[in-house]
Amino acid sequence: MRNLFFTFLLVHVSFFSFNQKNDFSVCRGSVQLNSATPYSLSFTGKKGVDKSEVYGYIKNMSVSKNQIWTKFEPGKRGKLQIKCKSQIDSFHIVVFKTNVGSSCIDLATKKAEPVFMKMKSSCLELENVTVDLLDGFEYVVLFIAQEKSKAKIDFELKFMPTDEKGKEFVDTLTMNLVYNKAKPIYSIHVINEITKKPVTARISISCQSEIDGTYFASDLFLNLNKTLKNCTIKIDAEGYNSKDLIEYKISSAGHTKDTIKLLPFKRGTTAKLDEIYFSPGLATILEDSYPRIERLRDFMVLNPKISIEIQGHVNEDKTFSGLFSVRLSKKRALRILDFLVESGIDPKRLTAIGFGNSKPVYPDPKDALQKEANRRVEILIK
Repeated sequence: MRNLFFTFLLVHVSFFSFNQKNDFSVCRGSVQLNSATPYSLSFTGKKGVDKSEVYGYIKNMSVSKNQIWTKFEPGKRGKLQIKCKSQIDSFHIVVFKTNVGSSCIDLATKKAEPVFMKMKSSCLELENVTVDLLDGFEYVVLFIAQEKSKAKIDFELKFMPTDEKGKEFVDTLTMNLVYNKAKPIYSIHVINEITKKPVTARISISCQSEIDGTYFASDLFLNLNKTLKNCTIKIDAEGYNSKDLIEYKISSAGHTKDTIKLLPFKRGTTAKLDEIYFSPGLATILEDSYPRIERLRDFMVLNPKISIEIQGHVNEDKTFSGLFSVRLSKKRALRILDFLVESGIDPKRLTAIGFGNSKPVYPDPKDALQKEANRRVEILIK
């Protein structure tokens, strides 16, 4: 079993490398948050009173400019919990509901809606607090400390999808196509790798057999007439990294069960696009690479709300040094971008960049495998 094209080499959590242009003490520098991800942020120690009263939403109370601005887009209806530890005993916290992509404008024009506000709160007091969130909105989570404080706050968002009645939503769909219980049964169970809960996915099976087809289920049950070899099983679900089982064997010895764990993708993460090959020194994509690029296209179709940056890298080599290596790596990234556009992906969702040999996985590669690891294409999910 192996990941489709998202073999994560490293996860870039971009908000841990702030600079002056990304000042999270003001709204325009808000940190984009993901659920079930630990964060550690420090107040910047700003002095003075916020005379705007947080755009007029906190009245009759003086609050400082010493603020941490964050944003969270749930994607689904659900309940939000903020689990935290802090070096300070008391801080203010406010959660605003805003339109996606215009949170700061909505706040400034009084179009935002405060859905939770707790003054002089603590992490202990937030422990059992839940905030109801709706699909289709972006939520601003604002922390405010006393002026001059540079205290750190460690926190994590816990988001639980719910149905319209507020009950936990479990994404489960069973497809039982067993017609004879006396015959061998093959079952696939798709779960969230983090929560271990079921995930309804598109399951495509190709074995040159009677079970070939595309199914939509979290739990799939099929009869087998014989052991199957050289199968390809593709599993895709919105919001998750896809996974493939290549040259896979399905035994007919009794009940065979496969549990497929899908990892939710997160904006701001970088993933390696596996098995992408180019002609040496050129930006020509080799034929063997197209099945992987087509799977990237499938991923983009299945997740219409995301954009990606295609990042090209080459291996350190005397032939490909300096400006030439940067140009070559960008041309290769652009070839993949062009293929996706020709396949119907909106070009506004795609950008391409070449890093040349400036970011090697192995600065001093010892063998062909390490050189191949440096010669790669990565995808930044935005």
